[in-house]
Amino acid sequence: MKYRLFGKNISMKGLNGYMTVEASVIIPLTFICFIVIIYHTFFLYNHLIVYQSCYLAGLRGSRIKNATSEAVEQYVNKELDILLKEQIFQNKTDYRAKVGTFRISISASTELKEDDSVLMILNNGLLRTDREAEVIRLDPTDYIRNSERFKQQ
Repeated sequence: MKYRLFGKNISMKGLNGYMTVEASVIIPLTFICFIVIIYHTFFLYNHLIVYQSCYLAGLRGSRIKNATSEAVEQYVNKELDILLKEQIFQNKTDYRAKVGTFRISISASTELKEDDSVLMILNNGLLRTDREAEVIRLDPTDYIRNSERFKQQ
């Protein structure tokens, strides 16, 4: 049996089957690369959500005036609980807030949960995010008054 391909007569005996091998190797590799790229974009999204949540919770905590450091720390932790629920795949996230007199420091780390067994094949400890945010906690009016007093002395 002969076929005509690109202007040439080709018999079935002359074909080596390279298209079958190519289709069985190239197409699955392309599909796997596509899935890995999509998963990586979800990971980057989670990375940005963690950073944004840390900074936003610290910024909101810095607006609380005339409160103890413990009260501000509780407020920041509540804000982080709410903000970190926006993650895709709901990763396991650990965070810690330190509130000082002039500074709020928040550190957070996130990684995949153990029950995501299909995704753990891709993880192997590589997909872990560690982020820190630091916000200066100042009362602008007190800061200006103190600087004016310092200038006068």
